[in-house]
Amino acid sequence: MSLSDDERQRIAPALGKIASGLYVVTACIGDEKIGMLASFIEQCSFEPPMISIAIGAGRPLVKALDGHGLFGVHILSKENNALLKSFSRPDVADPFAGHAMEENLFGIPQLPEAWAYLACKVAGKIAAGDHILYIAEVFDGALQQPEGEANIRLRSNGFRY
Repeated sequence: MSLSDDERQRIAPALGKIASGLYVVTACIGDEKIGMLASFIEQCSFEPPMISIAIGAGRPLVKALDGHGLFGVHILSKENNALLKSFSRPDVADPFAGHAMEENLFGIPQLPEAWAYLACKVAGKIAAGDHILYIAEVFDGALQQPEGEANIRLRSNGFRY
């Protein structure tokens, strides 16, 4: 179903009011660390613990998720402005530069300054418009910074980030 320009204009401000958190998602392709800022993430199961994550179809992260399927979700607090700045700008050659990394048993890039961290493995996927919706099982994680407040985002327009 295609929307008219008038329908898009009417829907855009309401759709943008769906609240989301802000996250940095990381993975590896071979020896290369990749990461991106994401907001389309939600818990979708208690047992086993699972999340849903929507990634733009052309993003480099898709190759890792479609390959080995291991990735990390770093939940950002309001205090994580440095991570937000590094991973939200496409002109940054290495968004990991200047940020400490923590080793883990899974080989997933882990940023200890993030409020919380989840290690995930893709369990399934489905095409969802211009994104791919992945369902992933959470198999490890930690609240890395006990203090903090959720960084909640509302968009002014539900048709763009």
